[in-house]
Amino acid sequence: MEMTIETTKMNAPAIYPSLLIFKLNNRLFLNALEGVTEDQSKKRISEHSNSLIWIAAHTVWARYNTLNLLGNPADNPFKGLFENFRAYDANDVYPTLEKVKSDWQTVGPLLKEVLHTVSEEHLKGTAPFKNPTGDSTIGGTVVFLAQHESYDIGQMAYLKKYFTKVAMSYS
Repeated sequence: MEMTIETTKMNAPAIYPSLLIFKLNNRLFLNALEGVTEDQSKKRISEHSNSLIWIAAHTVWARYNTLNLLGNPADNPFKGLFENFRAYDANDVYPTLEKVKSDWQTVGPLLKEVLHTVSEEHLKGTAPFKNPTGDSTIGGTVVFLAQHESYDIGQMAYLKKYFTKVAMSYS
């Protein structure tokens, strides 16, 4: 899903930098999974790390939460797996790579739409949870969530390189 950026059609131009990051992440997320097998996605490189499938599903879950924060209460396909900072659990059943990729491609257009239609007033509202940026508005929290998504994709890219010996592509 390609996000076209037309700031003249945005209700809240202040969201533009976050939109750029989310747009780039649309492609990088899928690139970080390219060539990874289902078996590789389930492996953990240590008992203190998350599996690639955990990180990928968590990233989709978080994007749905961003969507919700911006005013679109779409159903999160991974509700219950990551709430309250829930860590990796070997007893949990995580989705397949194909499911994660499919849900990523579903949430992308929904996020694009809400980023273009969210109002400045909504972004100035108080977020329902604190974030580490120090800006407790919804807009400040969206900035943090865009950074967090990028951090997750960086972890995915590292694991992709570890398992496949091929780096993630930016193209």
